[in-house]
Amino acid sequence: MTTAITKPLPLNQPMQTKLLIDADFFWYRAASAAEEEQEYNPDLTVIVGDFKRGKQIVKQEINKLTTRFDSDDLTLYFTDTKNFRKQIDPSYKGNRTKRKPCGYLKLKNWGMETYPSIIIPNLEADDALGIAATSGEFTNFVLISPDKDLQQIPCRLYNLKEEWTVDPADAERKLYEQTLTGDSTDGYAGCIGVGPKRAGIILDKAKGDYWPAVVDAFKNAGLTYDDALRNLRLARILQTEDWDTEKQTPILITPNVEA
Repeated sequence: MTTAITKPLPLNQPMQTKLLIDADFFWYRAASAAEEEQEYNPDLTVIVGDFKRGKQIVKQEINKLTTRFDSDDLTLYFTDTKNFRKQIDPSYKGNRTKRKPCGYLKLKNWGMETYPSIIIPNLEADDALGIAATSGEFTNFVLISPDKDLQQIPCRLYNLKEEWTVDPADAERKLYEQTLTGDSTDGYAGCIGVGPKRAGIILDKAKGDYWPAVVDAFKNAGLTYDDALRNLRLARILQTEDWDTEKQTPILITPNVEA
């Protein structure tokens, strides 16, 4: 884990907004944009990564954020090479066969050397962000990510289009919505036959008592309680309560009441 050393603020200077940034998104996009095709001869075309261009794009994106929030107090969060969700379901993200953009790793290593950055072993950037945002360590911060999964985190959120504070009740509902609908990008199916509209109907009827309603939906689809629990654990973005600081391992969500 790489952490920044913060300097004490001068007296009477207001505290800057802490920017907690989903770096995976920005770095992947920059590396993709910096790819070039080069033709060496009629029979050989290769793809190369323009490292200088990639750095330029990243710096522009970071500058946009620091300008928008009038703050240069930031921390980048990256995904580790290992993922604890693979232990829950070995097929998790197994559908992601597309290669990383050329030069992505080099650009990532440069970013971690250049900016305050954090990688937590076995965690995705989303989870590291969720833990940080719910830790109580920061009083004035904004979580920056376009990933809809981070709407599970009750905090100030900027998704690059709009900014709002996610209400705890909305955050909880989002978790169960994701459990029902699944996520084809991440490779877990959710409840068969349940899309966003149907999930909304199920959760509306539940009136806040979501878990029994979710389990019933899975059973009505010919699935089991264990199927529902597996999807819940895959969908859950970790928060402080889901992280064993001493052991540095996730605490998998286990609803109090079986249905």
